[in-house]
Amino acid sequence: MDERIELAAAVGGGLIRAHDLRELGVHPSAVQRLEQRGLLVRVRSGVYAKHDEWQALTPDDRYRRLIVATAGAARHPLVVSHRAAAAMHRLPMVGRTPALVETAAQHRGGGRRTAHVAARRAGPVPTVETIDGVACTSLLRTLVDVAVSEPLVRSVPMLDAGLTRPGVTRSALQLELEHVAPVRGRAKAAQAIGFADEHSGSPGESVSRVRIHELGFVAPELQVRFDGIRGSFALVDFYWRGIRLIGEFDGRLKYSRSRSVSGLDPAQVVYEEKLREDELRRRGERMARWGWSTVWSPRDLHGLLTEFGVPRR
Repeated sequence: MDERIELAAAVGGGLIRAHDLRELGVHPSAVQRLEQRGLLVRVRSGVYAKHDEWQALTPDDRYRRLIVATAGAARHPLVVSHRAAAAMHRLPMVGRTPALVETAAQHRGGGRRTAHVAARRAGPVPTVETIDGVACTSLLRTLVDVAVSEPLVRSVPMLDAGLTRPGVTRSALQLELEHVAPVRGRAKAAQAIGFADEHSGSPGESVSRVRIHELGFVAPELQVRFDGIRGSFALVDFYWRGIRLIGEFDGRLKYSRSRSVSGLDPAQVVYEEKLREDELRRRGERMARWGWSTVWSPRDLHGLLTEFGVPRR
């Protein structure tokens, strides 16, 4: 690829701006040909990325690149908010990745949209933090905004993760909610903040907790430790002590990250999990496992928990 393209990508942190290419003497027709050949990907109008690098990014990383590109191309300074700010704060996002960049509206009406931006009602002027060169609503404000605007399955994973960050407490979130004082969604946000738990170990566990609650089952204990398992201990995701049932959310990430975390390959992790489970069963514990397909199907999770005798509230 043309070294000028490589230079523009390096300067833009992986984003290749048409303006920079013109400054480097690359004609727009050359850029168009590279896009047609599949060597460049259009991130948004006037901004590109190298195809191979773009394909290697996660959906969340691609969305963050779109946010950076959109903020850089804006005619007037903007403050990203809601899910866009959540992405910049590296909060876990579940479900479909947003297609638009949400911003705090600087006008009374709110709700305006362009091809790339959705302006949301801002309420009181938010505290702003700069992340990767992008002005974002503060972490506390972002968490409250998503609690107000998003369903529990999307807001609770962010709140659970947020409670592990410095300066974020349940009382601080409640105070921020009182400050924002939304006309709509206040009760839902209060419920989400009250439900959030920093002991939840992953987004999948957070969504599982929400589903268990929505389906009317008794809430399990989180991150329960069983000592003396294979010469050490076992930490389980969920535990219903009264019926001696362990619940485990098996997300793909648990196994795909195993090499970097423990030095073991995924197959070895699966084998170690089996040995751990066998020992827990020998002690009289039962084990129920589920993954993303189950939590996205409330009917399936309801059937599974009912089959294992999880009591209702």
